[in-house]
Amino acid sequence: MIKPYNEDQPKVEQIRKMFNRIAPNYDRLNHIISLGMDVSWRKKALRKVAPFGPRKILDVATGTGDLAIDMCQTIPGIEKIIGIDISDEMLRLGNRKIRELELEHIIELEKQDCTSTSFEDNTFDAVTTAFGLRNFENIPLALKELYRVLKPGSPLMILELSEPRNSFVKCLYSFYANHFIPFTGNIISHDKEAYTYLPKSIADVPQREKLAGLLKEAGFDDPYYQSFEPGTCTVYMAIK
Repeated sequence: MIKPYNEDQPKVEQIRKMFNRIAPNYDRLNHIISLGMDVSWRKKALRKVAPFGPRKILDVATGTGDLAIDMCQTIPGIEKIIGIDISDEMLRLGNRKIRELELEHIIELEKQDCTSTSFEDNTFDAVTTAFGLRNFENIPLALKELYRVLKPGSPLMILELSEPRNSFVKCLYSFYANHFIPFTGNIISHDKEAYTYLPKSIADVPQREKLAGLLKEAGFDDPYYQSFEPGTCTVYMAIK
């Protein structure tokens, strides 16, 4: 199992520690490292959720709330978005953004672990997560929990970084991921381990067909995926 730090703590605790450390610079680094594509990736993914007309949405690993905020602009008719995360600092910054945008009446952030939430069965019209799956300590358990809290017929949307399949693009990506990302991350966040972990976590997370298989095992129907050019980000959709 890939972890951010060379420590004996469980992965979930190391992830909490990592995000508490990098939270102040997280949004800026996300934008820089993705070459500005993170915004369009989130909006493309949310367009796949919009046709379901969800009223109540759970956003998992919500971080500073970027995806939840984007939902308010992309999906009409939303009544409530609950964002959950394990990092106090990410949630603190997220709540500040939500207050500044006057979205408190729609978005509510809570500190919860996605493998064991406090929600009742069949609660949400949609569940989403962006750039968080690779940080889960137990992905199959998390998928089963997300299945449990979804209403029947409702979608799960996962947006996650991925490795390109084209050999030439993958070669360029490998150099970028293993050199530019740690270097830039260290300069801005002063946590080189966090941004050395990032490309390793992308390589380690189940991708494309493998993740679609895990979604089926968790009980979801009709899982499919679409990679966005140049293949460094993939959206997954599945129905309960």
